[in-house]
Amino acid sequence: MDFQLSPWLIKLRIASSHYRALVVYRFIAAIVGGYLLTALSTAVLGVALPLQPSDAVLLAVSLSILIYACIFIYAFSVRSVAKVWITILLTSASLTALLAFMEEWL
Repeated sequence: MDFQLSPWLIKLRIASSHYRALVVYRFIAAIVGGYLLTALSTAVLGVALPLQPSDAVLLAVSLSILIYACIFIYAFSVRSVAKVWITILLTSASLTALLAFMEEWL
C-alpha cells in the first residue's frame, strides 16, 4: 500500500521542523552567548566597582546570575535570532574594549 502525505501536512511538518530549528538556535544563543556576555560583564564589574577587590568580585559574581537570566529571557523575547546574536556580539565587543581600556591592555 502506497501511503502519501497530503500537501498541507507536508507544509505543516516543514514549518514544525523550521520552528524547532529556530528554538535550538535561540538556546545556543542564550547558552553560549549568554555565557560570553555574563563572563565579560562580571569581569568589568569586578574591576569597575568601587569596593575592596574581594568584595567587588563577590558582588559581580552574585550579579552574574541575574545578568545570565536576563540574557536568556532576551534571547527568547526578540523576534529575530540574528538580532539576538548581533546584540550579544556587539555588547561583548564593547565590554571587551571597556575592560581592555580599564586594565590598560591597549
